[in-house]
Order: sequence, then structure tokens, then C-alpha cells
Amino acid sequence: MLKKLKISGKELEERAIDHMRHLLAPLPIAAKRLQIEQQPSIHGPRPDFLVNLGSGSEGWTLVCEVKSDGQPRNIRYAALQVRDYMSRGLKNQRLYPVVIAPYISPASQAICKEMEVGYADLAGNSHLAFGDIYVDRQVAENPFHRRREQRSLFSPKSARVLRVLLTNLLRPWKVEELARRSRVSFGLVSNVTRMLVDREFGAAKRGDIRIISPYRLLEEWESAYVPLRSVRKLCYTALHGQKLQAAIEEAFAVNGFAKALSDELPKLLLSSFSAARWLAPYARVSGEYFYADEDGEQVLINHLKLESVSRGENVVVDCPTDDGVYLENIEPKHGVHCTGLIQTYLDLHATGERGKEAAVHLREQKIDPTWKGLA
Repeated sequence: MLKKLKISGKELEERAIDHMRHLLAPLPIAAKRLQIEQQPSIHGPRPDFLVNLGSGSEGWTLVCEVKSDGQPRNIRYAALQVRDYMSRGLKNQRLYPVVIAPYISPASQAICKEMEVGYADLAGNSHLAFGDIYVDRQVAENPFHRRREQRSLFSPKSARVLRVLLTNLLRPWKVEELARRSRVSFGLVSNVTRMLVDREFGAAKRGDIRIISPYRLLEEWESAYVPLRSVRKLCYTALHGQKLQAAIEEAFAVNGFAKALSDELPKLLLSSFSAARWLAPYARVSGEYFYADEDGEQVLINHLKLESVSRGENVVVDCPTDDGVYLENIEPKHGVHCTGLIQTYLDLHATGERGKEAAVHLREQKIDPTWKGLA
């Protein structure tokens, strides 16, 4: 997400004009003519400005539209606008559409190229391809960048909404349904919906929201993912092999499972590599991993005979500060519960190279089949 420049629309337009002059000035065609026209002679809505380059049969007119926000949805709309301007006027000129913003992300850049519209941003990215002219520049960083909205989209509360949407791609969700299922407020669901639509991860129609680019969303989530804040307990058990597995199953069976966050039963889930062993076995990693509340932790202590250690642990228990992780869980065997596919994937992906390999295997075996034909 870009940080919007704290200037007026007119000031942003002037900066865009100066930027285009600087970008185009070195081109040979600009030596013959580089003229800015801020009041285009087009009936009805008009572009922000025109750039007239060259003259005669070599001349081109760049039809430029400036946006303060370079989110994919806004850039797509701007591209449609600028193409519409071209269709309604300037009939006797060779035209090339250009969209300009403070920052145009790779996703927005791809939209411009798909729609055959040039782009330039104040960060230094640009792609112009018309006649004999080809300009393509990329910068490593976005000087207007801030991670606030990205953090907001992937925050623990927002993650509840995303897990529901990604786990149930086949159906559209209404705000009220999604709020109830995710155990969050209507306002939060509305904010998440807006961010998903703005970035073209999701689509909203007649009050329904659904994910339309699940792989792109998951890819961005995994790159931004920070493991859930939790109190981590490192423990050791003398049990191993079949005895350990039997004790784990007994811990779930005897104590039940909190199917709702309001339940008074212990909250306990297999997580990370332990969950993956039940869902899609791949990496041989020693140790067992759990999410648990205080009651769930006590269940594990009693059944697995756990002892706290500072090193040499073979059981890791995370007590998360947000209990949304217990939603969208999976029951791979009657009575045994583990984190859902999306949460398991993210946790694996965050644990290093072996974890990433296990995450890819989980996605190929369990996630891809449910998303086939939907992405």
C-alpha cells in the first residue's frame, strides 16, 4: 500500500507533469517538440493533461491520467478512463494512453501491460512503448511505501476473515455471515473487504464478497506473515513413537475439544509439522507442535508427562494471544484436531527451508485440489 502524498490534486498533477518532462526529455523525439497541454480539447470528461511529442508524421500525443492511489482497482479504472478519452477525441493524432500515480505496484503494472496502457510513477517505475519509443525502468524500493495497510490486512483479527474466505472459495459471503463465522465485528469485515477489492484479491457483488485471486493473496500473505504472538513453552516428554501418538490422541479424546470460542472445554490443536504429518506427511522433523490455551496446555502436561526445559525440547506449545487460530480447524481423525490448511501452510512456510518444502507439499496435496478451476 502506498502512503498518499499529503498534497492537493492540482499539486500532484503538477508533479506528474514535471516527472513526465524529466522522463521524456532525453528521447530524440522530444528534441523536436515536447509540449504539455493541460486543457485538452475533448468533449465531456477530459484527461488530466496531454504530452505532445515530435511533429508531423513522427508526432505522438500521450494521453495522461493522474491518480493519487495506485491500488490495482484504481489503476484498472484509470486505464479504462484514459482509453475512453482516446476514443472520444483527438481523431487525427497518434495517441498513447499513460497512467501516472505516486507508486504503481507490480500488480498494477501488470494490469497496465495487460491493457496496453503505459505507466509512470513518482517512485521511478515506468513503462512506455509506442512507435519506436521503448522506456522500461524499475526501482528497488517505493519511497512512499508504508506497511500499515498490509499489516492491517494480515493482522490476527483480519486473518480470521481471510482464513474463512480462503477455506471456502466456492461460496460468496455476506458481511453478516462472515462476521459471525470469523467472530469479528461487521466494521472489520467491511474494512477487510475494501482492502481485498482495492487490491483485486476479492470481488464484491450485491453485498457478497469472495476471493478471486487466492494464489496471489496467499503469496502476499506468506511474504508478510509474522507467526502469531504467543507465549511459547519449551517442553520435554520421555514418551516417543506409538506411545506418544497414543497419548496425544487420548489427550484430545478424554478432554473433548472447544468447538466454539465460547466453550469452556480446553482449546488445543496440533500445529506446524505435527499438523502436516496428519494432513500431508512430507518432512521428517522431530518433535511435536501445539497451539493451546492454559487449559489445553495443562491437558498436554498431564497426558504427555511434559517437563519445562530451556533446551533439548521435543514438544513446543504456543499459547496465542488471539484465539482465532482455533477457528477453521480440521479433524483428520475422529477426535483429533489440527490447524486448518491455510494456517498450517503459513506456519510451515515461516519455519525455514524444510518448512517451506513441507508447505509446498501441503499446498499441492490439499489446497490446490480445492482451488482447481477457481484461480
